[in-house]
Amino acid sequence: MKNYGRLFTSFLIMLSFISASSLAINADSSLTLKAGNFQIVVSNYEVGPVKLAVETLSKDFEKVMHYKPEISQKADNARGVDIVVVNEATHELLIDKLSLRSLDGFESHRVYCDVLKKRIYLHGKDMRGTIYALYTFSEQLLEVPALWYFSSWEPQYKKQVTIPSDLDYYQKSPQVRYRAWFPNDTDLFEPWRKLSKENDELWLETMLRLKLNTVELEATVTYPDYKLNRGAALLRKYGLILTSHHHVACNNNLMNWEGYWRKVRKVDPPKLLLSDEKSLREFWQYSIETVCRDKQENLWQISFRGINDQPFWAAFSDAPETDKERAEVINRMIRIQLNMIKEVTGEKDPFVRMTFYDELSDLLAKGYLQPPTGENMLWTFVAGRRDHYPYDDLVAFDMRKQVKLGYYMNLQFTSTGAHLAPAEGPWKMEFNYRYVNTRGPLTFSVVNVGNLREFVMEMAANARMMWNMQTYDTDSFLLDFCTQYFGKKHAAEVAALYHEYYYAYWQQKPSMFPGMERQFVFQDLRYSRVFDQIGKRFQDFSSDPLYDIGFERIPGRTFRIEGNNQVDSLIAGMERAAVRFSDVSRRCEDLLKQLPKQSQCFFRDNLAAPSHYMAALSRSLYHFVLAYKNVDKRAENLDVAINQLEEARDILYATQKDVFATWYAGDSLNGKFNIPAKLKLLYKLRKEI
Repeated sequence: MKNYGRLFTSFLIMLSFISASSLAINADSSLTLKAGNFQIVVSNYEVGPVKLAVETLSKDFEKVMHYKPEISQKADNARGVDIVVVNEATHELLIDKLSLRSLDGFESHRVYCDVLKKRIYLHGKDMRGTIYALYTFSEQLLEVPALWYFSSWEPQYKKQVTIPSDLDYYQKSPQVRYRAWFPNDTDLFEPWRKLSKENDELWLETMLRLKLNTVELEATVTYPDYKLNRGAALLRKYGLILTSHHHVACNNNLMNWEGYWRKVRKVDPPKLLLSDEKSLREFWQYSIETVCRDKQENLWQISFRGINDQPFWAAFSDAPETDKERAEVINRMIRIQLNMIKEVTGEKDPFVRMTFYDELSDLLAKGYLQPPTGENMLWTFVAGRRDHYPYDDLVAFDMRKQVKLGYYMNLQFTSTGAHLAPAEGPWKMEFNYRYVNTRGPLTFSVVNVGNLREFVMEMAANARMMWNMQTYDTDSFLLDFCTQYFGKKHAAEVAALYHEYYYAYWQQKPSMFPGMERQFVFQDLRYSRVFDQIGKRFQDFSSDPLYDIGFERIPGRTFRIEGNNQVDSLIAGMERAAVRFSDVSRRCEDLLKQLPKQSQCFFRDNLAAPSHYMAALSRSLYHFVLAYKNVDKRAENLDVAINQLEEARDILYATQKDVFATWYAGDSLNGKFNIPAKLKLLYKLRKEI
């Protein structure tokens, strides 16, 4: 009997063990994650950016489940479910590599589960592939959206998360190898970043959640200690690639010429001369060595332009005067840079890009510029400077050349583009990139994202497209986007409103590029230019008061107004735009009340407020130009212009809350639009009547 008793006791113990180990497996063979029954497992040998993403995933769990799982270096089935992080590029894997499911090439990743082993695998081919797997799990299973920080996202509590046994989310390598953002003219973004560590860094996390991998920055080299500046150093922390802007050769700009000689060499800077090639080589050598010493993953840019965003002949006193001779100088200098990069890095064929912006685009189109070719050479073309369409250099590109292609497109443009409100739209973006892809293999993409917050929908569309151009469709993307952020019930209606918003802008002349509509769109910084230019000659009427801004290489490109009477064109265009934007704004307000409460804030900030802003701004400019034309009704029209601009200001500034409570502080200081300065102008003109 005693033996039977011991056997029965042993049976109960075994049964108890089996039951305990099966707590995470339900009747339909899925895994269930509950507080206390799972952990995240990652190798102690894992690289820093992956460990950072693991910690972020743990925080995502805490937001959604009110439970922060333990991060362990050892799988332990007895405790429940293991979420195993696997980076194939890590030297010491936690599990047998042969037991893993197959992946593709660079940045490919997979999220899948093994019910019997009670494991969920977050599996990447390399560092970024692994990071993408982590954030894929967060978005797909925890429902944390990629834009959570920019969308006023509120977590919806989950007591448990069920992982189906057939879960297998697999992404092959992206089509476009380098997928970049370029924060630019950051009058709002930069002061906001200084307010907190989260503001300063979480936009980089957002990029990784969207599965981007590259950041384009201005000069990143510091003096005199061979260090990258703080902005560039943050990229290594997050596992992102650094590249430089189009006028920045080898990660440095000639505006830093004096700093190099004074701080590094402790001498007076030599004069910028083409004949002093030795000094130029020394300047570039320091910059190349800085990147290499810091072990920063870098996509090299070769370029020969002047100080800041100018042609080189504006900075070098011994520059030649003909286009052909100028191109020969550039041809020589970029080959010197390329050879230096190869020598310092020790790479025979590194990925290197050259960007054809402004004068370089012109010289290439004329056939004078002869950039290097090669398997890993990227020729980066730029969408039409102010109106964003393929330029002649891309249209005439010889597809027989052994190069890969890149494309740079502005979602904003500092002088006459979109700034406080989005304007270009993802349909125009798609057209541009699809055209590039017909000319050669698209390998690099960068979008000028301005202050970021205004363009998050377009930025998400770009990220989706650059991963897989074959499956991407803007209408489908937008429906998915609206479903995710505004709910399935109203997704189609919101998507339609986005489309109508972008098509409300005044197109001031017909498109010139075949197959492309909405080429010449009158964006809010063009409004700003009109206020400023007419304001300077308000007492001196002319039917054509507008003029091109500095460094404009194509006459009439600043405004692109068709016809010989700018004033009447502006009046007619603003009247049409005001009506269209007002209609979109009204419909947004009607829909806002019907949306789920957690979606209302982002809908207001990203669509309703810009619609209302552009409607009021259009009415303000309409009455301002009427006041300029009609002296008899000047006071009456200026009063309305002031009232409407105040309304435009108030609707934007009302979106300042929570993390964005001070967002427009930069607009009041040195803003690219600077609504307070425009109002000051209008008040002054009204007072003078």
